[in-house]
Amino acid sequence: MTSESFKNALKAWQDILGEDYVELRFESLAKAATATFSTNRQIPAILRPFAREEIQDCIKIANRYKVPIYPVSTGKNWGNGSSVPSADNCVVMHLGRMNRIADLDPKQACVTIEPGVTQGQLASFLSESKAGLWLDVTGASPSTSIIGNIMERGVGYSAYGNRASQVCRMEVVLPNGEFIVTGFGKYANAQAGLVYQWGLGPSLDGLFTQSNLGIVTRLTLWLMPEPEAIECFYFSSKEEKKLEEIINALQPLRLRGVLQSGIHIANKYKVLNAYFQYPWELTEGRAPLPVEVLEELSKVVGSGEWNGSGAFYGTRRQIKESKRLLRNALNSKVDRLSFVNDRHLAIVKRYPEIVGKLLNINLSAMLPVIKALDGMQKGIPSEVTMSTVYWRKKQRVPEIKDPDMDRCGLIWYSPVAPLDGMHAMNMYEIAKKIMLVYAFEPLISFAFMTERALCCVIAIVYDRDVEGEDARAMQCHYEIVSALSDLGYYPYRLGIQNMMHVLPGDQNYLKLIQCIKHTLDPNNILSPNRYEF
Repeated sequence: MTSESFKNALKAWQDILGEDYVELRFESLAKAATATFSTNRQIPAILRPFAREEIQDCIKIANRYKVPIYPVSTGKNWGNGSSVPSADNCVVMHLGRMNRIADLDPKQACVTIEPGVTQGQLASFLSESKAGLWLDVTGASPSTSIIGNIMERGVGYSAYGNRASQVCRMEVVLPNGEFIVTGFGKYANAQAGLVYQWGLGPSLDGLFTQSNLGIVTRLTLWLMPEPEAIECFYFSSKEEKKLEEIINALQPLRLRGVLQSGIHIANKYKVLNAYFQYPWELTEGRAPLPVEVLEELSKVVGSGEWNGSGAFYGTRRQIKESKRLLRNALNSKVDRLSFVNDRHLAIVKRYPEIVGKLLNINLSAMLPVIKALDGMQKGIPSEVTMSTVYWRKKQRVPEIKDPDMDRCGLIWYSPVAPLDGMHAMNMYEIAKKIMLVYAFEPLISFAFMTERALCCVIAIVYDRDVEGEDARAMQCHYEIVSALSDLGYYPYRLGIQNMMHVLPGDQNYLKLIQCIKHTLDPNNILSPNRYEF
């Protein structure tokens, strides 16, 4: 784009949105261009539309003057780029003002939301509605966008954790400014528009996740009915090699539907990351975390080499039988298996010191995390996990957290494999070895994505204020990407740091995507480079 074309586009956007919603201040632009790793993107402006029609007008202006647009929901995609565009000189379109909640249907357990609706906002809305419905939440902050996460096919904690599969009737603005509704939405009087995903004819919904083919301005989200009872479970194993046996024991239960919630299994490093900041005073400035300090702190919180959690939902009789099956499956494979319901949690909250002494652990230190995990299984998002990105910072975790501006270093990578213990160990051993070579703690966990798929969640967490750490962390990241890709372990989502670094795969697939992109977006206006393999 030329400076003249940008000026003309800017004037046209101001006429549409008003000058207050076309952001040009240096501080705001610099913040939008800052992530939890080193970036060098220039952002010339930020647009803040309020309605779908304004988005359409802005897109048409962008096409007229050939100015690229990069939409974000709330811009809190920490570890994968935050609000930083996938190409230089894109105008960021921030959709945070579009935060309306509509069409709550308690009987069919669904609700329609816009991109600016956050986890915390919808959770509060559902609680106040007394409809007996729960939102599936991720481990991210309550201030993060639901649609933003769904567009990356994110995974949560509950039985509805495969979030992209719980979506219906997307309203989408195309790169040429036109507007469509997917599924039965093409029929104005469709009775099943909010309850049947596919509609009639080719299904288009998948085209708009992990792509640059449209801007989703609304969608209908299916919600989880509150069960008669819920009971969380926690297990741990003292042996690192037991991971393979544990996953293979749980896999049949997940496939048969005994385990319905998301199952998360974290290594010892990841557990400590949830409870503490890096103990610089104990390590005398050394990194990565010395083994003796790792073991000492692990005893404080009762952490094993592997530590898992999940939940049972249903009637009390159903949960009783599920607990029996889980005990049998994990017998001899874990050293501790505990079940926690609301009554147990109330006792722990009231007498943490007494219960902690009985269990020989510092329960007072663990209580915030335990409460957060319990809440996330019930559709209540938490800020507790936000502290984990401050792991290597020498300053205390601030009350108001802003990982980007606080210069927290965080890079995520999440390869996927069959739900099989052998694959889990393969991914774990490769990632752990590389991270320790680069002097980063191997903060690694596993999540059961579906009945058949397993995700390895790898977090490189560091302090961006330490000279050279940005470059070292990214080099470590790319080595992990290369090593795992060589073995066929590809990620379920990409950050902007990876958009041009993942192998393209089948060329016919690539040609089809490029054909669709060129047809819908001949000027390459919408999110250039985003998921363009």
